[in-house]
Amino acid sequence: MTETRSLPRLLRLLVLGAALSAVAGATALATMRRVLDAQEVVVPDLRARRVAEAGALAAEHRLGVRVEGRRHDPRVEEGKVAAQEPDAGATLKAGRSVKVWLSLGPRRIVVPDVRGQTMRAARLALEQAGAPVARVLEAPGPAAEDTVMLQEPPPGPAEDLGAGASILVSRGPAGADYVMPDVIGRPGEDVMLSLRAAGLSVTAVPGKLYPGAPAGAVLKQTPASGHRVSPRSVVTLELNGGAS
Repeated sequence: MTETRSLPRLLRLLVLGAALSAVAGATALATMRRVLDAQEVVVPDLRARRVAEAGALAAEHRLGVRVEGRRHDPRVEEGKVAAQEPDAGATLKAGRSVKVWLSLGPRRIVVPDVRGQTMRAARLALEQAGAPVARVLEAPGPAAEDTVMLQEPPPGPAEDLGAGASILVSRGPAGADYVMPDVIGRPGEDVMLSLRAAGLSVTAVPGKLYPGAPAGAVLKQTPASGHRVSPRSVVTLELNGGAS
């Protein structure tokens, strides 16, 4: 009888022991997971990889991948990772996700034709099209001064211009520079006609009246004689008794 009564108690002890072992095992497993999750891992470089490839590489480091958006990037093929956060080499807790942005490839724009426009108008048109001017070159040419003669890239569809556009601007016809003559004492009206015929900008200002000089004669000139002038120069003449 004693033996018969002891069997149920023994079974209960065995069941209790098994239950305690299971609880202890589960607790140990949970603790191990928390320890592993609390560990920091090094973030791999996911850039220039497809999403599946980036996800597989991140998983090897016990990390996930979360796509945050898309952006244009002329250096990264469309559909591949263009940027990530945190950067490669940073540390992150295991189980966290690395944010990534996928490339849309280079931005495609339409370059306007700015040949024949003034430099200011051309610069504005190119900036509005997404091709800001990065370099301006000047050279003598048949076109009027400050006129765009050539442009790079040429008009038409183009990819995003990381380096910007370049334009070649005319300085005016070659040989359009002159040596300013001495015009003191000469009739102001004749001087202005001659200088304007040479393509120079001339302004006459009134001066004092000198009885010993003819009315309208040049009393003072800027620039002085001997200076080089071009169509970009402004010549100022002070005339005897006022402008002629």
